[in-house]
Amino acid sequence: MRHDRTREALSPKQQRAVAALLSTVEVKAAAAEAGISRDTLHRWLKQPLFVEAVRAAEAEALDELSRLLVRLGRTAVATIAKAMNDSTTPVATKIRAADVALGRLLQLRELAQLEGRMQALEAAVAQEPRKTR
Repeated sequence: MRHDRTREALSPKQQRAVAALLSTVEVKAAAAEAGISRDTLHRWLKQPLFVEAVRAAEAEALDELSRLLVRLGRTAVATIAKAMNDSTTPVATKIRAADVALGRLLQLRELAQLEGRMQALEAAVAQEPRKTR
């Protein structure tokens, strides 16, 4: 993978700084966690290779979180179904659960359609001959 090679090209301190940026809120805290100065981290954040490594690490973290959310999604849907089918659950709660479930389903459908359209556009652009200026 490209991001692995990018990260490997960084020094150990830069690799620690990338990890620290993902685990802290502020640049100052990330610099302290990585054992470098804030100025050094700001300087690295202007270097394309370092920025690419940070973005790759963020993408990897988001992929991992997405996988976790998919697993949790099954539990969440089962919980909603259980509440909706439980005779002791108040009707207002059931209606709210149904509304949330349907709303999320529609959002998911819209996102899937948008992703499909984006992929089609990307494929069309990739097939189009490059125009020189």
